[in-house]
Amino acid sequence: MIQTDITNRDHEFLSESLGLYLLFLVQQKREDEFAHQADVLEHYFLDDSNLVSWRLEQVDHTITQSPANAWIDDARIVHALYQAADVFDEMSYADLAKRIAKPLTTHAVKDGLPVDYINRPTNETGDMLTLSYLDESALRLMSSSNNLYENSKKLLEKAPLSEPFFAKSYSISEKTYQFDDEINMIDQLYVALRYEQFGLSTNPFYIFFKDAFDQGPVFGRYDRVTKEPIVDYESQAVYALAVFYLLERDEHEFAEEVMARLKSSMVSDSSSEYVGGYLDISTKETHSFDNLLPLLAEGGLENGYLIP
Repeated sequence: MIQTDITNRDHEFLSESLGLYLLFLVQQKREDEFAHQADVLEHYFLDDSNLVSWRLEQVDHTITQSPANAWIDDARIVHALYQAADVFDEMSYADLAKRIAKPLTTHAVKDGLPVDYINRPTNETGDMLTLSYLDESALRLMSSSNNLYENSKKLLEKAPLSEPFFAKSYSISEKTYQFDDEINMIDQLYVALRYEQFGLSTNPFYIFFKDAFDQGPVFGRYDRVTKEPIVDYESQAVYALAVFYLLERDEHEFAEEVMARLKSSMVSDSSSEYVGGYLDISTKETHSFDNLLPLLAEGGLENGYLIP
């Protein structure tokens, strides 16, 4: 299983990491490793609900599942499994994808929309939908009788902008959209990617991102009103997601420029055990997310991409 980091969270394992790694293994056509990770999924992350625990924690030799899932992580895993069924000609992956997709399109739904999570033991659902969770690729692959795909697209179409920024989430019971005052660029690029997946315009955000990149660097957070950066750090995940976003817009040359910027922060010392990775050598600070997304983005530029 993939550790979340190599310091204080080395004992936890996220369904997010598993899903991203499954997509990477499909992309690279690494069949044996994919089969091993599919076994990890079934043995450790699933329960009788067929929803995926979003987090596992290991204490000594005991692994405990979180009682909740995360809709986007389950959906990403469904996407990877369907891709694997096709790439590896192994229909058992499609069967597993259908098992996970069924509760995602029935129990993990409220008023015709996905919900961020469901408490697996109680079937209690959340009320919020984070817009970045609307993975068009996964929704398209899921069979649904409740118009989940169409409702998700309409939700994005109707969403207000705080130009150039997107709303972060939607309250299903109150029928209102929420904006963060501090804009997280990972969230924004994920939402921008979802818009592009559904064929919706993201031009104001694209202009903002291009200006920020050209002036350099793109920072991790911005003030929603002033549009000025409020942190002084860059994020590997931001640049990796930007690659996918730009590829969706057919901006291949720009995507290559962003990838070059991303790889400039990679550990390049060939004598280091961390060569090729993305982490702070002095503190060992890193995150699986900030390593898996660049892997997917790099492979996407070379071999054709699977949206994370």
